[in-house]
Amino acid sequence: MASRRFPLLLMVFLVLSGTLTGFSSARTESVEDPTAAGNNLRTGWDADEPGLSPGQVSTADFGQIFATGVDGQVYAQPIVADGTVVAATENNKVYGLDPAAGTPRWQANLGAPWPAATVNCGDLTPNIGVTATPVYNPETHAVYVTSKVADGQDLQHPHWYLHALDIGTGKELPGFPATIGGTPSNNPGVPFNPMTAMQRPGLLLLDGVVYAGFASHCDYTPYVGYVAGVNARTGKQTTLWSTEGGASDEAGIWQSGGGLVSDGPGRIVLATGNGVAPAPGPGESPPRTLGESAVRLAVNQDGTLTAKSYFSPYDNAKLNQDDFDFGSGGPMAIPPAFGTQAHPRLIVQVGKDGRVYLLDADRLGGTAQAPGGGDAVVGTSGAFGGVWGRPAFFGGDGGYVYLADANGPLRALKYSTAGGTPSLTAVGATTDNFGYTSGSPVVTSSGDAPGSALVWEVYSTGPNGADAQLRAYDPVPVNGVLNLRYSAPIGTAAKFAVPATAGGKVYVGTRDGKVLGFGRPATAPLTARQLDLGSAPVGGTVTATATVTASKPLTVRGVSAPAPFAASLAAPVTLAKGQQLSVPVTFRPGAWGGATGGLAFDTDAGPAAIDLHGRGTQPGLGGNPTALDFGKVRTGSARQLGVNIVNTGTAPETITGVAAPSGAFGVANLPPAGTVLQPGASLPVPVTFRPVAGTKIGVYETSSLRVTSDHGEMTVPLSGVALTGSPHLTLSPVALDFGTVAIGSSKTMTFTATNTGDVPLTITKAKAPEGVFRTDDPLPEGQVIPPGSAIEQKVTFTPVSPKLETSNYLVSSNDGQGAQNVRLSGHGPTP
Repeated sequence: MASRRFPLLLMVFLVLSGTLTGFSSARTESVEDPTAAGNNLRTGWDADEPGLSPGQVSTADFGQIFATGVDGQVYAQPIVADGTVVAATENNKVYGLDPAAGTPRWQANLGAPWPAATVNCGDLTPNIGVTATPVYNPETHAVYVTSKVADGQDLQHPHWYLHALDIGTGKELPGFPATIGGTPSNNPGVPFNPMTAMQRPGLLLLDGVVYAGFASHCDYTPYVGYVAGVNARTGKQTTLWSTEGGASDEAGIWQSGGGLVSDGPGRIVLATGNGVAPAPGPGESPPRTLGESAVRLAVNQDGTLTAKSYFSPYDNAKLNQDDFDFGSGGPMAIPPAFGTQAHPRLIVQVGKDGRVYLLDADRLGGTAQAPGGGDAVVGTSGAFGGVWGRPAFFGGDGGYVYLADANGPLRALKYSTAGGTPSLTAVGATTDNFGYTSGSPVVTSSGDAPGSALVWEVYSTGPNGADAQLRAYDPVPVNGVLNLRYSAPIGTAAKFAVPATAGGKVYVGTRDGKVLGFGRPATAPLTARQLDLGSAPVGGTVTATATVTASKPLTVRGVSAPAPFAASLAAPVTLAKGQQLSVPVTFRPGAWGGATGGLAFDTDAGPAAIDLHGRGTQPGLGGNPTALDFGKVRTGSARQLGVNIVNTGTAPETITGVAAPSGAFGVANLPPAGTVLQPGASLPVPVTFRPVAGTKIGVYETSSLRVTSDHGEMTVPLSGVALTGSPHLTLSPVALDFGTVAIGSSKTMTFTATNTGDVPLTITKAKAPEGVFRTDDPLPEGQVIPPGSAIEQKVTFTPVSPKLETSNYLVSSNDGQGAQNVRLSGHGPTP
C-alpha cells in the first residue's frame, strides 16, 4: 500500500514505533504494501491511492491487466515493495513480478513442499509450503518468508525455515535460511514440533526481528501456539514463546492469516483459538494458559517474550467446547490518532461467535472482571455472524471498521468517541453474502475523503473457492447498504485471500496458481483532479466546472455522468497534447447525504474519468439506516445493531427530545436534550434486541426510536423475532463403510448433518479427510442450518492397496456436544 497522508500525530507515531515498516533513514526506495494488511496495525487502509478512486475504478478500461501463472496455490497475500510484487506459493516457490506487466523478474525455490496427506487433512491440499504473508525490510533490502520443507529423514520430520530473499534478485541473504525450533522460554517441556506446527499469521517485522505465529494444520495434535523471533540481519533465532505454559495442547495462533499486530516498540498483540482458557482473573496478571484469548506480549531486553496483558471472554469454556475459536479472527489496532485520553490504544477483535470486542490495548481486560462477572472491555457489538479474518479501518467520516461474516454480509461499524468512550455501532452492510473462506477487507482512499474511498474484498462462494470475484464497495452506507461499485472474476480463490494495493493497482493470488493484476492502462488519455461540487439542498442545483488536460492528441466524442450529476458537451472536440477542456457539471440531489459519481469521457484514445462528489442537504435529522431489522434472536441472548443520527442540514441542529424504544429493545448512548450536532455531523446510537421470558415467540416484535430536533421528528422503526429452544446436530450415519473397492476405482457415499433442534444451528468446525478419502466440496464452517433442515456431505474413497484404510470426518457445532466424527473405512481387494 502506498505511502499515506495520515494526520501528523499518527504519522509521527507510526515512524517512532516502527509501524511503517518501510521507514528507513538509510534508504529512499519506495515501499508500497510491505506486510500483511499494509502496516503493523493491520488496518488494511491504504490512504494514498487516487488511481483507485470510485471514478477511476468505474471507467470502462479499469480491469484485469495481467494474469501470471505461478507454480502452486497462492494463499499468502502478495506484497509490494521497491517496485516489485512478491508472491509465494504452497509449492515453496517465490516470485518477484513487474507491477505493471506481471512478468517474472526472478524466482526462488525454497525446497520440497510438505504433503498435507501426512496428517490426513483435506484443508490446504495437496502441499504446504509458504502460507503466511511475507514481510519486507528496507534496511536489509530483503523479503522474509516462512516455508515448511520436506527435507528431514521422513515426512514426520520436516523443517520450518525463515528465508531472507533480496528483493532485487531473489537470492538468499547470508545467514539464512534460519531453522525455527527449540523449546519455548515459558514452556520448556513442550519443544517445537515442526510436523504438527502450521505457520498461518502474517509475519511481523519489529525492531529488527521477524516474528512468526504458529498453530496446527487441521488441529492435528499434539501442538500449542508459538511465537518465534529471528534476527533480521544475522538469521539467529531470538525467542520462542508458548501460549500454553505448562500445557501441551492447542491455543494455536492462526487468525485466518491476519498478521501479528504491533502498536508500538516492543509490543505484540495476538489472538489464540481453542485451548486451556483462563479462569476468572485480572488482565494484568496473565495466567500460564492462554487459550481463547487476546494477548499483549512485551519484548524483553534479552529478546524473550512475556505476556503483559490479556482478555478472554467470560464464557471462554463454552467457546472452547463448541469450537467457537476466539482466534479465528485476527486483531486490528485502530490508529492512535483516533484514541482518547482514557483509551489511547485500541484493539478490535472478533472470532467465530460474531461478538465484536473493542479492547484497551494497555489493559485488555482479563476474564470476567466486569461487575456480575461479565467482560471488562471498552465496548462490545453484535453478535453478528462468525468471522474468519481480520477487520479493516477507514478514517474518513469519523472512522469506520469493516468485517465480513462467513456466509453473511460485509458490515460497516461506525466508530465514535461520543461521551468520551470509544464505541463501534453497526450502521450498514452489503445486500449480498460472502461464502466461507472469503477474505479480509482492505480500504483504498485519497486521505480521509469518503468520496475517494473503496472497500475491497475477495468474494468466495464456499470452501472450494470456485467462481470467486474481486469486489469493491463504497465505504459509507446509504440507508444501511454498502453499494457494490466493482466486481471481476478471479477464478478459484485461495482460502481467506487478501488483495494487495499499490500505485493504482490491485493484486490477488489464487488457488489455481495465478497472480492477477487489476488497474487502468499506464497512461490515461485525459488527466484531472477530482471535482467536489460541495453541498446543495435536496431538489436544488449547484454547478461547477471540470477541467481536464489531454495527455496526447485526441478527440473527445462525448461525456456522461450518472444521477444526481449531469454534464453536457458540444462534441466532438479535438485536443492537442497539453490542451485543456472545460466541462460544466451540475449536481441535483434527490436525497440527503453524500453522493459520488464519475464524469466519463469517450475519446478516440480510450475512456477517461474523473471523480465527482457532492452532498445533499435537508434541514433536520436523518437516520442511517432508516430502519433496523434484527432478524431471529434466541431468548436469553442478544443482538446489537445501530443507527447513525445525522444532521442533514447546513446549520447546527439541537436535539430537543428522545423517546427510547419499548419491549425487548434497548438503546445506549442516547443523546440528551440540548445536544447540538454540527452540519454533517453524526452520532451512532447502538440498539439491542434482547428477548426475555414473556416475549412473544416466533412473531415480529416492533417498536421505534424517535428523536426530535429544531426541525421536527425523526423515527427509526425497529423489528425482531424471538426464538426459544436449542440447536442439536445429528450426523447420520455415524460411520461410512465403503467395503471393498477396486484399486484405482472410486466409490462415493453420503452422510447428512441435520439440525434436530428448534433454533438455527451453526457449524463451527468441519475438517474433511485427505488421501484415499476425500471430498471436493467440503462442509463450510460458519454454515447455519435452520431447525429441521439437513446438509448432505459426499465422501469419495479411492484405495491404493488392499489394506484396511480408516479416517474421520470431524464436525462441531454450537450445540454443546463438542466435536463429532463420522468414521470412514474401506479397503482394496485382497490379491
